[in-house]
Amino acid sequence: MIAEKIRQAYRSAEISTKIAVTYAACFLVLLLVLNAVMYIGVSRAFYDPAERTIIFSMQKVRELLENLEIDYSAVNPDNIREPLVTGVVLRAVDDDGEVFVDTDKKYPSAEKVDAGILSDPPIFASDDMEVAEVGSALIYRAKMDYIYGGEHVTLYFYRTITSQKAALDNLETLLLALDALGIFLAAAAGHFVSSRVLKPIKTMTTHAQNIAFGKMGGRLEIPPSDDELSALAKTFNEMLDRLQGGINQQQKFVLDASHELINPATAIAGCVELLKRYGARDRQSLNENLDIIFEEVQNIDNILQNMLFIARTDQNRQKLHREKLELANIVEYAVDTMRVLAPEHRLELLRNDDATIFGDDVMIRQLIRIFLENAVSYTPAGGKITVSSVNSGGKIQLSISDTGIGIAPENLGKIFDRFFKGGGSGSGLGLAIAKWISDRHEIKIDVASELGGGSTFTLTFPAI
Repeated sequence: MIAEKIRQAYRSAEISTKIAVTYAACFLVLLLVLNAVMYIGVSRAFYDPAERTIIFSMQKVRELLENLEIDYSAVNPDNIREPLVTGVVLRAVDDDGEVFVDTDKKYPSAEKVDAGILSDPPIFASDDMEVAEVGSALIYRAKMDYIYGGEHVTLYFYRTITSQKAALDNLETLLLALDALGIFLAAAAGHFVSSRVLKPIKTMTTHAQNIAFGKMGGRLEIPPSDDELSALAKTFNEMLDRLQGGINQQQKFVLDASHELINPATAIAGCVELLKRYGARDRQSLNENLDIIFEEVQNIDNILQNMLFIARTDQNRQKLHREKLELANIVEYAVDTMRVLAPEHRLELLRNDDATIFGDDVMIRQLIRIFLENAVSYTPAGGKITVSSVNSGGKIQLSISDTGIGIAPENLGKIFDRFFKGGGSGSGLGLAIAKWISDRHEIKIDVASELGGGSTFTLTFPAI
């Protein structure tokens, strides 16, 4: 339950807090490993000398006793202290419990040592030896059995390890204090560093919260260092630029669309007003107004259809169904249809080579019709429009030329913008739609025009 609450608190904490906690936890693990290694090393360095001195003393005493067995006269049993390392005390006890050899009578008595034997000795104490606590003293005890002449004797070897234990206790306290200090410093450093590092992100958050629709002024200051945060700030600023551009484009789209729809709506309203005022008394006026209303309704329908097409392309919902197409058939049909729709213009199909392309049939037909309608729109009645489709060397070029008003040099870069009209009729969406279709079919568009001298649009299709 407590662990789950801790996990929930960690998940809901700020990133800077998470970084500080994680950094402190990693540092704590590192400290624990280092301290454990240090503690083990120092413990062995303290305990090993005491153990070795006892073992060495036991070996020398055993050698002395073995020499006594071989030649009793060659060894003075009173010199039993000689094999003992300084600090090691020897006591010999018979089976009756009487101590008949004691190398240090001031040492705690055998009874006190027996009473102080610890059932849970220090973790680093040798398993072959006992540890006794007598008052404030800590004592190692090892025993060795000896039989001579049928009599059994127990030899006890003692070594005080109080100073070693005290040193380890002090070391343990010091390490714990250093661990606590290290964790505090690690947490403080982690929080300081993370706060500095995450400051740009907090600035981005505050800036994003203050952004209002259509009001995206101000940009993040890009850090001088070329790191991830600098890249993030650049990306954030670029995102704001794109959003602002999209909003501006949307607002312009709405304004332009409203303007385009106002004209036919005004014309329709005027005709309806005339019909309401004069009714059907004037048959000629009635027919003329009905024709105007029908034409303007078609105009509105055309604008709305184009706007829906543009909206689908913006949302990536306009699907293409590609297949092999005979371009010559499509071009011939488009020219014949436009001759019927624009009888006041002269349309000539100069050349129409056989060519196979890969694309969406409906879109390709719409593409060619848009450029033909554009030529008609910008060419006065009686003007000439020529079409030529040439297939040479695997490259198919469809050229549509007119003798219309042409395009001013400063407007050449704007003709594919939405709602741009350079003096012709129409909604101003046709060429924007044509550009989208061309891009999706990898069709290159070249424009040559002279103000007052007509225009030529050349479409280069990739052949298959």
